[in-house]
Amino acid sequence: MNGLVVASAPQLDERSIVLAAQEGDREALAALLRSLGERLLPLASALCGGTGEADALLGDTLSRVYERIGDLREPDAITTWARRVMVRKFIDQRRWIKRRPKVSINTVEVATPLGTSAEQLDVRNAVRKLDRRDRALLVLHYWQRVPISECALELDIPEGTVKSRLNAALRRLRRDLEDSHGN
Repeated sequence: MNGLVVASAPQLDERSIVLAAQEGDREALAALLRSLGERLLPLASALCGGTGEADALLGDTLSRVYERIGDLREPDAITTWARRVMVRKFIDQRRWIKRRPKVSINTVEVATPLGTSAEQLDVRNAVRKLDRRDRALLVLHYWQRVPISECALELDIPEGTVKSRLNAALRRLRRDLEDSHGN
């Protein structure tokens, strides 16, 4: 341990906490993971469409950050790096879903802070129907306000592809919403 005291962790800047965590300071790592969890939960919830998958996605993401914190080259980019890990985990989940046997269990619905008006439910259902890659782009760009250039970096695709996928996804959303309202 490097002598970083938990009580002083909030007083340190994020870069210092990341560096301490990379050097093996457990308190710094715990503080970093808590902070990332709070910042990434809204993204996980938006990506998963308000389903119970968000907690699992967040847990998987934080586990990966925990395992790979030493691989991070730019301590100032911790949030971007963790967000990229989350989006890639989200996209890769469909591969696992295809390989896993289908099991049906009863689930418990948990109240979410997301709105429940008919229009909001229609939009969430329409977004949920999108391909995971398109959903990830929409959530990153429109809900999380990530610039197109960062979306391109996080998804490892050209900016032009981000723009065309966003455009196509928005067209599909509009069409789906118009169809659901009988217009």
